[in-house]
Amino acid sequence: MVRDAATYGVEVRRWLHRHPELSFQEQETAAFVARQLREMGYDPETGIGGVYSVKAVLYGGRPGRTIALRADIDALPIQEETGLPYASETPGVMHACGHDVHTATLLAAARALKPMAAELAGNVVFIFQPAEEVPPGGARELVRAGALEDPHVDAVFGLHVDPFLPAGELSFAAGPVNAAPDSFDLVIRGRGGHGAAPHQGIDAVVVGAQVVSALQSIHSRMVNPFEPLVITVGRFQAGTARNVLAAEARLEGTVRTTSPALRERVKGLIERVVSGVCAAYGATFSLDYTFGYPVLVNDLAMTELAREAAAAAVGTEAVRRAEPGMYGEDFAYYAQERPGCFGNLGVGLPGAPQRYPAHHPKLFVADEEAMPVGIAYYLNLATRFCSE
Repeated sequence: MVRDAATYGVEVRRWLHRHPELSFQEQETAAFVARQLREMGYDPETGIGGVYSVKAVLYGGRPGRTIALRADIDALPIQEETGLPYASETPGVMHACGHDVHTATLLAAARALKPMAAELAGNVVFIFQPAEEVPPGGARELVRAGALEDPHVDAVFGLHVDPFLPAGELSFAAGPVNAAPDSFDLVIRGRGGHGAAPHQGIDAVVVGAQVVSALQSIHSRMVNPFEPLVITVGRFQAGTARNVLAAEARLEGTVRTTSPALRERVKGLIERVVSGVCAAYGATFSLDYTFGYPVLVNDLAMTELAREAAAAAVGTEAVRRAEPGMYGEDFAYYAQERPGCFGNLGVGLPGAPQRYPAHHPKLFVADEEAMPVGIAYYLNLATRFCSE
């Protein structure tokens, strides 16, 4: 049953990989998912929360609890460089984070579970969610629109591909596993002038460079070093010519925290540091700070259940302890509402000369090896949770 479902899942995954769509634009993807579910005998609900979402429910033949399984469906604005025969057919857009695998695995699990409905105690809710990559994210909209009700969901689970975990393995960890990903847009305003006479102006490039360096001292000198914090300036734009002092510099960055208290505090620390640097040079600034997804916290009991379901699928030796990361994941919104667990599905190809991380244009996923593992995990998880 799992192997047949995996064969189907690989075909679905490759169709999805060829036809990626960006966040909040997943119209064809959602239509494809809904069509697949209808062919299986489900009655999917679409457009929940005003976004391209799909929800389907498998009602069991006996009373029991309700579990939700979630997959994200959006792609990234990346030009694919894998050279695969099923590479993206949309220029500049690629499933570089494995969401095609997430969606295909959940569809395959839905297909495998459908014939088991009469024997199942409880219900299984399948959630196909758009816009995980772009805040405010699709999860928040679905939660607000009641996607975890009708039927009332008791727990929620999901998987994310891990290209550095060998295909055939899964990993989990309880507690905070992903950070809150906040962002800032900073504009530094100096005074333009001739590059040969810098004393007559206020060089926004120099001020901006000092700000970038000073921001790194926040964690090393203003925050308990045992508290995780990442401040990254990923974009710095300034200047018009090599011999002209830049009158303005624009910096864009991301802030990652796992502590709600530190999360609230960091914005003020950034303002203080930037204000001090700008004052020293006579520059001014404006800061636009945006709070993104919450910290993703896995429930201890649900994580143990996930480990048990994974061990039944691949054996205890292939179930690893996941290392928490400072990535952001809007699955956190579901985990705030219900106990849940977000785990990792190994998709690394053993023996590959090089493994590329998520968001890389050459990301390769060993779908034939990973798909049956993800499907078997979901089947075990659903039957175990609903019957307890």
